[in-house]
Amino acid sequence: MSEADGIDEAVDGALRTGLMVASRIGEQLARMRAEDQRTIAAAEEHRARQLQERFDAQRAAARAQLAPVAREDWWDKATPAMIERAHETATAWKTYDPIAAQAAETIGDQVQSRYGIDVNNTGADERSVSEALARAQQARSEAEKERTKASTARTDEVIAGSAMVGANREDQAAGQTQAEPAYDSPERRQQLAESLEGKGDREAVNARLLADKHQGTPATAAVAHKPSLATTSKMAKQVSKGKTLERGGLER
Repeated sequence: MSEADGIDEAVDGALRTGLMVASRIGEQLARMRAEDQRTIAAAEEHRARQLQERFDAQRAAARAQLAPVAREDWWDKATPAMIERAHETATAWKTYDPIAAQAAETIGDQVQSRYGIDVNNTGADERSVSEALARAQQARSEAEKERTKASTARTDEVIAGSAMVGANREDQAAGQTQAEPAYDSPERRQQLAESLEGKGDREAVNARLLADKHQGTPATAAVAHKPSLATTSKMAKQVSKGKTLERGGLER
């Protein structure tokens, strides 16, 4: 036996084992699809719609993966690993999707004609299949853990980012509050002077600033306090007295 013959036998054996493992995993996934369908049928309307949408998205992904197996040029370049993945996906979905069923038939025909292997009975050593299946399942489990970890990390990043934005807004609000000068203060009057710069004649501006300095409280605060009843009465008496004197002067 030549070295080339030995390589061909090794490749042939690996492909047989790989296809059998793909069939087993595909069958497991097919049972999961069946469970999904039962869950959708039993769920209430809103939940059922969500589950169906997820199922449809997974089926669309499977169709996209299986699309190339209909092309001869794909088979000319396909590696055993590529063939095994396609066979696994087709096996998982052929009961629930006619496109996957057609792909499964194509894969069987191509593997038979190109490699002389029956995908339904590969003739692979059962011990080798069991070992390879265990490795594949372990790899899938580790990949799922990594996806879960990555998803959790992304969620934590979003929460941390939201908290940081909230903290920054609070800091900005606090800074604006602290930066606002008191009404009766040199800083506030300086701001007023700068805002009046170039507006009106100089005397009018100076008069405005002087009045502001003596006022000491905002105009809104001043009008908010109504005069007391006693003050109002006193003012009325003074006005009445003034009018009486005025009339007396005119009479004389």
